[in-house]
Amino acid sequence: MNMDGPLDFENEDLLVNPPPSADKRKKVIELDDLVSEHYKEQSKLIDKGNRKRKASSKLYDSDDDDERGQEALLSIITFFQMNEICSEEDTQEWGLSMFGDQKAPMRSLIADVDNCYLLKEFMSSQLNSVVDLNPDNGTAFLEGLLANGWLTKLILTCARVETIICQWTLDILLYSPREDLSSSACDFWCSILLSQNEVNGAPVEIQWLPNYQILKEALESYGFRINSSQVAELPEADSKSQGPPQNIRAWLKLVSACCQIRCKKPIFTASQLEQLAEVLVWLLLDRGLQGLSLLLQESLISVTESFREEEWVSSCKNIANSLASRVPQDMNCLRIVESVAGVDARSKHLRSSIANQMLVVLLEHKESDENLMSSLMAINLKEKSCNLFRTYMMLVLAENWLLSSKLVEEKPVLRDMWDVFLRNCFCQINSTDLRPFASKVRTKASYLRQGCRSN
Repeated sequence: MNMDGPLDFENEDLLVNPPPSADKRKKVIELDDLVSEHYKEQSKLIDKGNRKRKASSKLYDSDDDDERGQEALLSIITFFQMNEICSEEDTQEWGLSMFGDQKAPMRSLIADVDNCYLLKEFMSSQLNSVVDLNPDNGTAFLEGLLANGWLTKLILTCARVETIICQWTLDILLYSPREDLSSSACDFWCSILLSQNEVNGAPVEIQWLPNYQILKEALESYGFRINSSQVAELPEADSKSQGPPQNIRAWLKLVSACCQIRCKKPIFTASQLEQLAEVLVWLLLDRGLQGLSLLLQESLISVTESFREEEWVSSCKNIANSLASRVPQDMNCLRIVESVAGVDARSKHLRSSIANQMLVVLLEHKESDENLMSSLMAINLKEKSCNLFRTYMMLVLAENWLLSSKLVEEKPVLRDMWDVFLRNCFCQINSTDLRPFASKVRTKASYLRQGCRSN
């Protein structure tokens, strides 16, 4: 209980607690109304501002949506343009089908091996009592010796091989379906042929040697598509050809070995060597033989090195003219040139000559080197109708023609013209040019220009 507060009856006394006057109550009510109205007005202004901001934000959002839509449309268009460019560039692939259906071999080398001198000598010796060799199982006995390498060791020891054994082993090398026998026969022939180059050891006396006609017949029986008058056929998706034969590896090794002994035993003439070189280059265009690329290049080097000095210059030109006149004017032009490994002077010369002759065919004139470069410099790459794929081919061919030889050193004017052509390829094509092969031409020219400046 509050002792200091008024008593109950004092609260009821009007004199102690008089009621508020009506005027004061009216003034208080009017002041409350003003405050209330003030806050209502402020609320309306805030709502109005919020509505304006919402409307403006919607407007901005619609503008952003339009920009995003335009960007998406542009990206889609660019995507399809780039896909079209990539697809057009990707369709330009190299590759020829050099082998069709294989034919039955002529088998002109089949010899009566049971009557060979080697078997007769063995049957008349005391060792025959252990082996019990007779004319009926003589062939099987010799095949066993060949497969195990003993026939090769025996011939190298005797330093003499008779005609029947030569023909029999060559027939196995070229036509046997047994890979082990064909490989052993190949080792046999490579051993006796390369023995001719030995300095200290005695060379094997070979009574019979293969010739170009035999190797050509074997190649034709393999289904090889090309000869001196044919143009190589493009591969077909539904082709039922058997493709490269398994004996082609042994054929290549035999050709290489025959060429390596030409200085002592000339098996091929210069014109035959030219045809063999062409065959090897054509084989480098067959995708089915990519696993034999190293062997093909080694064989080609053996062929080019077997030419005599007085034969080489004219023969190299003949090979280049023949290839350039028959190869399709597509990526196979570049593949032929680049497949010739420039590891020695003659292969570089051949590479340069092939590229030069292909340029002559593409530009359709046979004038001087300066006129050839003038034709390249006259190409206007800014024109929309300019064939940039053709320009790219000519750029790569000109690179191999000039840089695989000493022409730019011997003729400074060619070096200057080459630099102008590279500058045109780089400057006349913008980095944003979406034409097929535009980027490849520009990038290639930029790379080659840097090389020219560094030199």
